[in-house]
Amino acid sequence: MNEFFDKVALSVTHLKALHSFFNNPENYIIPSEQNDLDIYHNNLNGLINSFSEIDAFGQLYNKKGRQHILADLFEYILLGRAYYSMGTAKRRIDKKQHFIKGILHLVNLLMCFETITVNVERRNRFLDHLSALVEEISNEDEFNSLRGYAGEVGLPSSEEGKTIGRYFDKLLPKTAGGLWHELLVYAFILRNDLGYVLPVLLHQKIYSKNDHIVPPDFLLITKDKRIYGIEVGIKKEIQSGSFSLKTAIPTATIDTINSRNSDRCPICKKWINLCPYVIDNYSNFDTIIERIEVKCLENCNHFTREQILNGDCNYCKYSRGRAQSLAHTHHSYADHKHYHYNCVLENITAEKRIEVIAAEDNNAIKTHYPYYSGLEDLF
Repeated sequence: MNEFFDKVALSVTHLKALHSFFNNPENYIIPSEQNDLDIYHNNLNGLINSFSEIDAFGQLYNKKGRQHILADLFEYILLGRAYYSMGTAKRRIDKKQHFIKGILHLVNLLMCFETITVNVERRNRFLDHLSALVEEISNEDEFNSLRGYAGEVGLPSSEEGKTIGRYFDKLLPKTAGGLWHELLVYAFILRNDLGYVLPVLLHQKIYSKNDHIVPPDFLLITKDKRIYGIEVGIKKEIQSGSFSLKTAIPTATIDTINSRNSDRCPICKKWINLCPYVIDNYSNFDTIIERIEVKCLENCNHFTREQILNGDCNYCKYSRGRAQSLAHTHHSYADHKHYHYNCVLENITAEKRIEVIAAEDNNAIKTHYPYYSGLEDLF
């Protein structure tokens, strides 16, 4: 990850070097160069004054919209720059596959960030680490309240209060899947070859002189020359409808809630990551995916059957209903919710654990490929 950040930091250092050099009178040696320095200073002051009037500098980092700004940086790195690496003529398909694979791994890293919703000690270590690097953070009103809060935060069931919850959200890049769903939808459209996909994620508004429109997250140009807007997430119907009315571009809404890419284990409260088998096969365009559900005991080639049954895989889900005729389902976690399988094993009795393992329940032990409903008519 630091490879990305270091390159962005080098770009910023390069730009700062340009400014510091041309802003320094010592680099204008002979008297005739004074005009060049004056021109630079006049325009620099004009730039500062103009953009200060509209608080343009504040849009680059601020407490109010920080989670969006952090997400924007990831999206700029991946979909504004790094995606050009897919475009060279040689090995083009192979490059796209590596790009998709990298996105899937990044999604898992974003899920790892969010473990601090439930791990209080880790959250406080992160807050101390962050405030040492970004000193202004520790001066924000809610910082000490969050630092002193000893419970889960940022969950639907959390009781920390809206102020602490909202503040916590602003410390991570668009939490609860906001960023990773956008990245996964890009991967989903690309892998399924639905057309030419244009990310508009960095443009929350598109301006004319007297008006603006709020675009969807993606524009999709299909192979038969139609254009669609793709909006990731529900509850934006009015926004999408307004865009369609102003542009005559129909907009499809992507359901993220039921995508199975945001299963939070009800026991540990952590997100269930994409497994190595899913990452390998989803990023391999030669793999034909006929079912979204993956039966781990039947399909996995990263862990042995015995390892999976004993809970050695950190990615397996457990989901099934209670059946009167099946004794191994007679426990409180047979309720159709999606759990970490190893969390279930750790939270049932020793006798029930033996029963669950011995049952080798191929239907209950599973995971899922990325899939989003809302685009069925484009397949």
